[in-house]
Formats: sequence, structure tokens, C-alpha cells
Amino acid sequence: MKNIILSVLIIWLIMAACAGPGKKGPQGTWRMVQMQMVEGKRVTNYFSENYKISQTKMWDGNNFIFVGKYEVDTTTTYRFGVGTFTLNGNLYEENIKYHFEKSYEGTKNLIWLEIRNDTLLHIFPVDKTGKANVTRHWIEKYVRVK
Repeated sequence: MKNIILSVLIIWLIMAACAGPGKKGPQGTWRMVQMQMVEGKRVTNYFSENYKISQTKMWDGNNFIFVGKYEVDTTTTYRFGVGTFTLNGNLYEENIKYHFEKSYEGTKNLIWLEIRNDTLLHIFPVDKTGKANVTRHWIEKYVRVK
């Protein structure tokens, strides 16, 4: 009887260890398809003939990375960021480790994140209730890369 109980306990522990924690939040690779800056009632769309953007964001576990190429007229810049995140409902907080803008390194970014099927919406900055900054905020829309 002791051997049966011990065997069942070992099998249960192995199964629990293999299952691992459930994935919470975005996972996989997403491509940005829209970026807007909202200043009061004025909305600027950054996907246009003069402003070409190619950005990808990836999530795995509680890690994120993004990389992008931005072309404005004849100027090309590359943007990147790496860090970890937490998610509480729709409030998503990035802990930024590396960033193309060094002043962001070591900071946190609070974002409203919403996923609907294969579409992901990022709105930032937001307050702790998820309300966007009325003076200026950004809206980024991503689609899942299959």
C-alpha cells in the first residue's frame, strides 16, 4: 500500500511540475499595424506615406521585447526595448531593462492592454485605474503573427 501511495504521489508531482504555471497575458509575436498620438482632441496617425513603421513585439512568459524600423522622409531610426511585465486584469506594467532611449532604462510603463482574438491594443500612459492621460497618450494596435 505504501508503494502505491508513493507511486501516485511521485506521478502527481511529475505531472504538476511538467504542467508549469498558466500563461497570463500576451504571448507570441505581434506586428504593429497602427500607431496614433492623441493630444486632447487632436489625433495624429503615424502610419502614412511620410511615416513608415515596421515594428514587432514579442512576449514569452513574463518577458517582452520589441524592435522597429521607423522611416520619416529620408531619415531612418531603429527602436528597441527589452524587459519584464506584469498583468493585472487589463493593467499591464513593463519594467524596462534596455531601451533605445536610455532615460527609459530602469523605469516602469503602465499600459492599458486589451486582446480581442488576434488583435492587441496598447494605450499608454495610463493611471492606476487604466484611464489614459488626457494631455497626451499613444494608441498602438498589433495583430498576431501566425
